[in-house]
Amino acid sequence: MTTVAPPRPRLLRLAPDSPPAAAPLRAGTPRRRLRVALACLLAATAASCSGRNATPADAAPTDSPLDNAPAETQAAGPPPAVEEDPAWPSTPRDAGPGRVEDRAIEPPTALTGAERSAPEAVQFESPDGVVLHGSLWRTGDPAAPAVVFVHQARSDRTEWAGVIERVHRLVPGLTVLAFDLRGHGASTRVGERTLRWKELQSGDRPGLRRWASCTDDVQAAVAFLRGRVHGTVPRAIGLVGSSVGATSVIRAAANDGVVGPGGIAAVVVLSPGMNYFSVPIEGAAETLKMCRTPVLAVGARDDTNGVVGTVERLQRILADQLQVLLFENGGHGVAVAAAHPEVAGAIVVFLKARLGLL
Repeated sequence: MTTVAPPRPRLLRLAPDSPPAAAPLRAGTPRRRLRVALACLLAATAASCSGRNATPADAAPTDSPLDNAPAETQAAGPPPAVEEDPAWPSTPRDAGPGRVEDRAIEPPTALTGAERSAPEAVQFESPDGVVLHGSLWRTGDPAAPAVVFVHQARSDRTEWAGVIERVHRLVPGLTVLAFDLRGHGASTRVGERTLRWKELQSGDRPGLRRWASCTDDVQAAVAFLRGRVHGTVPRAIGLVGSSVGATSVIRAAANDGVVGPGGIAAVVVLSPGMNYFSVPIEGAAETLKMCRTPVLAVGARDDTNGVVGTVERLQRILADQLQVLLFENGGHGVAVAAAHPEVAGAIVVFLKARLGLL
């Protein structure tokens, strides 16, 4: 398995059964970058799904340490803000679908008045009536690509503050939505009653369906972006999630069914698990494989929740569609982004490449 030796990790494809080794990267020439960019565009076009079906029945994966675990096992609270200019010199050369172009992150772009504006408070409903609250950063382009950030258990949308600041500053042409999952933050109303995250730990109840129902919340956020933000469908949508939020974005992308403009074109997962809180992702990953959806997985080896094993499983399923940024330490979920500022840079590069913003 290919790993990254600290202190300067790189974006890697995790190859099974290969010995650990550092992977030095070379900066491409301008001519090569142009060829790679054209190759990426052609590969992305050819790899578009001819049609998406509902997620196949999930296989029964090996239990991960978070199966049926109390939510206290997951990190809570917002991480420190990401450093202003994290060291992220370049990304790997293009190697087919799911890879990003060999280029460095550009210097911060000056933001116009529209992009400097504070986020707008928004709300929308899940299919089962939970009122979900979020923060929306608009752009001046009605059809701008969009990205949804989904937090982990016992947290809320603010955990992504540092990463979102970096993404919004370096990719001003991107619409950004961060929202609170049901039972978290401000998303605690179902009709006339209050819903708390601890109820997701209990048995099935009408309108809840435990943690699996968070997938519906992500799908509601995507539907909101498509139908209500500008009245125009975004050119492409990316999903970013941590821990159980990673579970939710993988499953939501697999269930999406939209091909072409407004489709899910990129998925980023921090500390993914095959079966967090008894919500499996293997069947969803198989669907993403059929649809050629690019995925970036970020994690740390000192995470005790089975992240390394999950990344290996995802690599066997997704192959060249999967990119991996694996650290020796960093903890779980957004704690990895707080410990390693280059995570935000990796997300920027990946989203720009996959959402057509290069």
